[in-house]
Amino acid sequence: MYIISDTISKKKIEYIQQKDEFDYLKSLIDSLEKGNSAGILLQGPPGTGKTLLAISLAKAYKASYYIIDGSPDLDRRDIEGNWELLKDETKFNYGPLTLAIKDANDEGIAFIIINEINAIRENEQISLNSLLSENHINLISKGFEKHELNSESKLIIIGTMNLGVIGINKLQESFEDRFIITPEISYPLKNKEIDIATRVSGCKEKVAEIVVDAARQIRKQAIQDYSITKIFSTRLVVNFCMLISLMPPKYLKHNIENVIINKLGTTTEEKKSIAMILDGKMFETKLKQELISKTTSIMNVEGMIDKDSLDQILTNTKVCVADYISKYGRSNAVRYNGSILWKLITWMWLNKRETLQDYFKLTEFLDLHTKYKQEQGKNYLFNGNITLSYIKWLYRQKSEDLKRFIDEYPIL
Repeated sequence: MYIISDTISKKKIEYIQQKDEFDYLKSLIDSLEKGNSAGILLQGPPGTGKTLLAISLAKAYKASYYIIDGSPDLDRRDIEGNWELLKDETKFNYGPLTLAIKDANDEGIAFIIINEINAIRENEQISLNSLLSENHINLISKGFEKHELNSESKLIIIGTMNLGVIGINKLQESFEDRFIITPEISYPLKNKEIDIATRVSGCKEKVAEIVVDAARQIRKQAIQDYSITKIFSTRLVVNFCMLISLMPPKYLKHNIENVIINKLGTTTEEKKSIAMILDGKMFETKLKQELISKTTSIMNVEGMIDKDSLDQILTNTKVCVADYISKYGRSNAVRYNGSILWKLITWMWLNKRETLQDYFKLTEFLDLHTKYKQEQGKNYLFNGNITLSYIKWLYRQKSEDLKRFIDEYPIL
């Protein structure tokens, strides 16, 4: 078990609601009286975005949130607070419950998110029970020190649990009753799941459609026919789409085997069954056609650079730059040190966007897109195309890398 204490996350990925569940829960939280703790219990199969929904609700209020991963090993002291010996002195470390109360009192609202809440032991449920029913907790390990929500604050406790999965410990009836509502979060409709995969992973819509179609067939086998144990979740759809969009097409077969077949198949028979479904849908062939399309990649099927495509992209870009210089002058395109000006990039984005995107896709060969993902937590592609945010990041934060790139792939 590991407890994460988090303030507002900088990541841009937000929950995409299927119908109006996000709006409904936000309206519910708005309507709650101040001075109270309130519980929301989200139920549904794995990978449907229950935790992301909870986090997105916290972000909507610009509130701090604390994530507790439910486990039979979770101790009451882990969530309330515990003593630690440091250099012959003892220090009390407050847990997520007390920290959340403090944040709520300071900021007006705070969130506690408990994953797999039905895995928490009954003794630990008692701490949460008193918080939900009486708006305070008493720290046993600190002389019953009282921490109470003030009359102007709200504390929202959101628990998640998978339908059909029985935890080590059943929720106490009195504890479960403290949650005012129990929404069910299920897998989205096909078109909505394609939209989610496209927007979150940044892949092409056609790529998302191929993956979602296969996922739904495998999901059907798992839910209805029981021939597959694990479910191809929406989370796995997004992760797979993101991975194959970032990696060279030559590794597609590896990703299919490692991310889908080996991950979902728990036995040899299950792996064969999943492989047969994918083969029947020509999964690898269809994806490969999309991933090596000349409009979105200059790589051939082996993931190597296609010289003819490269020459064409450089030629097209040079023509655009020459056209700009003929209209606005070289001084409005290039600095004295040879680096390009943002004016030129802006003009190309507005007038020759596809050419600009094709050119900046060459940054894959310097692995700059990987740095962007690591530093910004975002995909450099949207619907298979380079984003303006990625280009701005290169220009403003990676000027030396950008200059090295332009020196290697000259356009002047």
